[in-house]
Amino acid sequence: MHYTKIALLWPLVLVLITSGCSKNDLHAQAFNKHESIPAEAISFASADYKITQPLSGPLQDSLDAAIHRLFPVTKMPGITAAMLIPGKGLWQNTTGFLSNSNKQKADSTSVFYWASVTKMITATIIDELVQDSKLSYDDKLAKWFPQFEHAREISIGQLLHHTSGLASFNTDTTIFKREKHYTAEDLIDIALQQKNLFPPGKYWSYSNTGYLLLAMIIQQVDKRSYAEAVAQRFAVPLHLSSLKVLTQAKMPANLAKGHTADGLPVNEDYSVPLGTGDIAANAKDMAVFLFALLNGSIIPKTTVAARLQNLYPMPDKGIFYGQGIMVTDFEGINGQQDQWIGHTGGTETYRALLIFDVKTKIFLAVSVNAHIPVEAISRKLISIAAQQHENN
Repeated sequence: MHYTKIALLWPLVLVLITSGCSKNDLHAQAFNKHESIPAEAISFASADYKITQPLSGPLQDSLDAAIHRLFPVTKMPGITAAMLIPGKGLWQNTTGFLSNSNKQKADSTSVFYWASVTKMITATIIDELVQDSKLSYDDKLAKWFPQFEHAREISIGQLLHHTSGLASFNTDTTIFKREKHYTAEDLIDIALQQKNLFPPGKYWSYSNTGYLLLAMIIQQVDKRSYAEAVAQRFAVPLHLSSLKVLTQAKMPANLAKGHTADGLPVNEDYSVPLGTGDIAANAKDMAVFLFALLNGSIIPKTTVAARLQNLYPMPDKGIFYGQGIMVTDFEGINGQQDQWIGHTGGTETYRALLIFDVKTKIFLAVSVNAHIPVEAISRKLISIAAQQHENN
């Protein structure tokens, strides 16, 4: 089949989601909520997923070929992608370059940055602490950070939903510099220099400050570092060997560097946004994490379903934010009856996506070390898998 540029890029006109950790939209979104996602939408038979069985045959060949054809079209340096396909197995492909400057190749040992997808992991730790009766969603910020405006009214639940009113620490670029290293305490100081956008619970606005505070609360309540919490709660028990919280002192040599639109690698410190965008992993481990989350292996399914009950509209059409989780409803984008549940992330030099496709029951993770629309790539990969399934 002839694979034209148009065939690959047609989904780009549908949506360009930019809800990564670098984004902060100061416009407060009114509460025109999406209807709650029913529990059956995220139900599936776990036994249908053979997460240790590599995909083989024509479907693997088609997916690998699709990735190969992306490079001349998108000019991307490298990519890590993985799919858990019910009844088929695990497909994964990590290829391209970690850095264009020295042509360091990406391979199965490489890790990529996941930006704001980190927020889903942070929210899940909070859920576990609530399950353990160490936290409540109604606990107020003042218990840990009384210096913030309205701290006695802002709740853990509002931090999770981005309805706290706290401005994101990266809003004012005259104060926050991407190329500079900041400690979590530095970012708190920056955040305190900005006024709240609105009273708690009044509107919705994406706030990296909120998730930074959640990560710091985790460290206090869990009595260990955020990195240790992620490792012991998820990476070790789920055998996610590539999943790491980045730190300035331990930036992996096998981490793919972000690239500018001109294809130039940049030296960014991806460890800065603690709990809001500091995770590195391969795509397989990210897909397995979401699979474990939705099948009830990490927190009860009822808790997962509760995260999808209050869905606030994001600035991009058809995108809604729950409790540390996002819903993409394509009916509001292109009229199609498709939904994604997961999280996206990105910076000016990176894009990532981790989703469960409700219609096909496919789990998909994609990260690219350049700012290109991973949504279009994801739609194409899912359509290939769905078409092969229909043909069989």
